[in-house]
Amino acid sequence: MKFGDVLTAVATYAVLQIVIAFLLTVVVLPVFGVLMFTYYGAGLTAVFLSMLIVGYLFRDGIKEGGRNAILRILVLSAFYELLVVVFQPALADWIPFAVDLPKDAFDGTVVTTMEWFLYSLSRRGNMVFNILIVIGLGFIGLYVGLKLKRVPNG
Repeated sequence: MKFGDVLTAVATYAVLQIVIAFLLTVVVLPVFGVLMFTYYGAGLTAVFLSMLIVGYLFRDGIKEGGRNAILRILVLSAFYELLVVVFQPALADWIPFAVDLPKDAFDGTVVTTMEWFLYSLSRRGNMVFNILIVIGLGFIGLYVGLKLKRVPNG
């Protein structure tokens, strides 16, 4: 599998992950409410489903490339997710807990610069765990997608 094909697979993953996560969030939020569980559950489900679809769509190239193709797709998709984790708080003003959670973590009603820094630092400390989960779910999704049989035409 050429590097351009790997980039196409990761770009497909990114688009699918955004669309699926959005749709799942829109469907699940009215049922469970605005909770961290709802938000992260939709995101993790979207990671699995997106990788399943990528594994199915790119399975010929992945089978040809073997372990290297799987590794490249997983590492680049984990890098993409890392960027999402790092930059999302800057773009997430529409999520109520993006502002309320740091305020609840500290006793004051006014969040100081040091408190924001400490909260951000603790959030970044979870990145390794987040990336390991994304790589694990991505691998399972790719593997299942590779094993899906294509329906013959006619």
